[in-house]
Amino acid sequence: METKKNPLVAFVESCLRGCGQVMFQNNPITGFLFFAGIFYNSWELGVCAVLGTAASTLTAMILGADKGMIRAGLFGFNGTLAGIALPFYLAFGPGLLVYVVVNAALTTILMNAAAQFLGKWGVPALTAPFVLATWVLMFCTAGFGFPEAGPLLAAAVPDPHAVVQAGSLSGALLADGVTKGVGEVMFQDNMVTGIIFVVAILVNSRISAAFAVFGSLVGLLTAWVMQAPATPLQLGIYGYNSVLCAIAMGGLFYYLNGWTFIYATFCVIIGSIATGSIAVMLSPLGMPALTGPFVLVTWIFMFAGKGFDRIAEVPGDRLGTPEENLRHAS
Repeated sequence: METKKNPLVAFVESCLRGCGQVMFQNNPITGFLFFAGIFYNSWELGVCAVLGTAASTLTAMILGADKGMIRAGLFGFNGTLAGIALPFYLAFGPGLLVYVVVNAALTTILMNAAAQFLGKWGVPALTAPFVLATWVLMFCTAGFGFPEAGPLLAAAVPDPHAVVQAGSLSGALLADGVTKGVGEVMFQDNMVTGIIFVVAILVNSRISAAFAVFGSLVGLLTAWVMQAPATPLQLGIYGYNSVLCAIAMGGLFYYLNGWTFIYATFCVIIGSIATGSIAVMLSPLGMPALTGPFVLVTWIFMFAGKGFDRIAEVPGDRLGTPEENLRHAS
């Protein structure tokens, strides 16, 4: 007979799993290490990450959402990102903490709506609730006095005839870009934080950790081949969406084999290109791409994958780590 957990302990565990689920890791230790990595880089972002995760999880509990989804952290990870994004792009202050709670709570509403709609096709919501909620709450900065937009939300009209100084590839750029690409999934421009994140994923899945590094590397190299400037390459800007694409497609939602590896690699490459495209599209509005490129590209590849015989989708009720999925397939 299973012993009933203390409600506070269960809530904390759900929040830790929620943070881990940002990179598809249903593991409280992974979530704890993710939080630790964020606090290592910035206590403000760390506080807002915890607050966002707790607010989205608590909203799901108050509204009576599916208990299994709450326990697995599936209502927490969008709140984690929603919590970090606001102080990253907006002026930090006590009032912003209330805004973080509102943003995180909204992700829970959107998560349930997306789950009801996309669940009919067996496609996950991914981080779409975070992207939509955060865009809504950040767009209003142009019309309201609060919240105050930060310097990163400056509108700019792209010049198609501008000369782009392509970055040169070096060992230092690769080391910075690959590790920061993993860190930038949660807005962390810090090499050590990126390494902590990789270790955190490794705690739960060696395959997912390998795909996270692979995704960041391929995303960086794709942007370098496309002659991206050195600064965004070094900051991991073209890697973080590819990190999420790689983990999602690399043995998580599809059984891993040679064909799915090729399919996942192509998804990673397109994820990097889409990051640049969507960033340019949104720049006149002064809005960031966030994880929108990952969501759009992964949805396309997942819907398309249902019609390809050479790649096999993992049934929704059997989703686990890539290692567990491989054992089930054999």
